[in-house]
Amino acid sequence: MYIEFILIFLLTAATYELGFAQKLPVFKKAAAYVLLLVGTFPLAILNAMGLPMIPALCVAVVVLLFARLRRKDVKSMREKEQKG
Repeated sequence: MYIEFILIFLLTAATYELGFAQKLPVFKKAAAYVLLLVGTFPLAILNAMGLPMIPALCVAVVVLLFARLRRKDVKSMREKEQKG
């Protein structure tokens, strides 16, 4: 149960970082992670009830990772076009 809780928290944090995080001061960033930790409790309960929270979060991380890589690729292509 604890391993699943930690895994859900790590996947939730990765989802947050890949898709939604902005540059924040240290205390605000810490507060965001505390809220993520609090939000992990309901997800862990749903996971214990049999809902596939861990696979769903893995899919979210993969999709956001592909989106981030694609966005970086498009940005570098635009910079090359502007240079010449």
